[in-house]
Amino acid sequence: MKLRILAAIAVAMAMLGVQGAAAYADPGHDHGQSHGDSRGDAIRYASAQGCPKKGGEVVPCGTWRLVSHKGEVTLLKDAQLRAVGADGKPVDYAVAPIAVSGDGTRVAYFTKAGRLVVRTMKGGVKPLPADALPARTNQYDVTLQLSDDGARLAVIAGRVQLFDTATGGRLGTLPKLSTFVGFSGDGERVLASMDGDESVVELHVYDLSGRRLLSDTPPQLVAANGPYALNADGKTLAVLVGGTKVTLYDLATSQVLGGHAIKLPKEGTVHKVDWTGDNQVTLHVSQYPEGKATRMTVLQHDPTSGATRVRDTYSMLKDTFVFAACGG
Repeated sequence: MKLRILAAIAVAMAMLGVQGAAAYADPGHDHGQSHGDSRGDAIRYASAQGCPKKGGEVVPCGTWRLVSHKGEVTLLKDAQLRAVGADGKPVDYAVAPIAVSGDGTRVAYFTKAGRLVVRTMKGGVKPLPADALPARTNQYDVTLQLSDDGARLAVIAGRVQLFDTATGGRLGTLPKLSTFVGFSGDGERVLASMDGDESVVELHVYDLSGRRLLSDTPPQLVAANGPYALNADGKTLAVLVGGTKVTLYDLATSQVLGGHAIKLPKEGTVHKVDWTGDNQVTLHVSQYPEGKATRMTVLQHDPTSGATRVRDTYSMLKDTFVFAACGG
């Protein structure tokens, strides 16, 4: 059975579908792969178990599980698993939204009391304002996305709201009808899309207060492909074109900057692209082998030279029904 992907990941796919400003460098996205690196405790993915019902239907059940790079499983006991509708009743078939930061150090979720929070692994839990969501919101209509370092959280529930995860404070709100695409590589800007006239797609870059910094109407090469991600420079997009090439596009000059072919795992689905360095794009590619656990391959690609390496590979827990992988 092919796993269902959380809305946070699906938006990254469709939007295309799912990740210091002055001198942005690769923040060590080996997630603890290096010898002696304590980041082996970082989260690889969150998993919800599937349980069969009468008639053969499978629904999410149990407790959210956080799986680390060491393979250790931690139960997120205070987290709500099944989504609650606007009427306050849980829904059998849908999970409550959850998001893992790219570096695997933070996770955003709903508590069993219905409060939206951000947990820092081996740290505290920061609740967001009680009015972070509109009243009577279906939780299954909410999407959460953390910046790569987990310092910022986007809450998509009609309007897109941006929060500081350290303080819980609201930073800004994007204009109506904006579709959230993702944070920039350094988490200081936001890329969003909007449907323009004559079915064209407009891309907009905002600061964290919701102030528009840059706008462009990209060519079909960009608009009709994806996923894509915004560099820390606030203008350069990395776009997966035709599933075979990573192309760079400059939003400020409306110029295609070139690109290189990339070989993906066979029958793989790219559900997230992130900038994880000045010249490094990271892609998460999932595979669904029949009768086996879902497989994830994480690739690091240099869009200037075309060099690509496998950063990580792993298999999901065999009973996983829904998962949310880390981003960058």
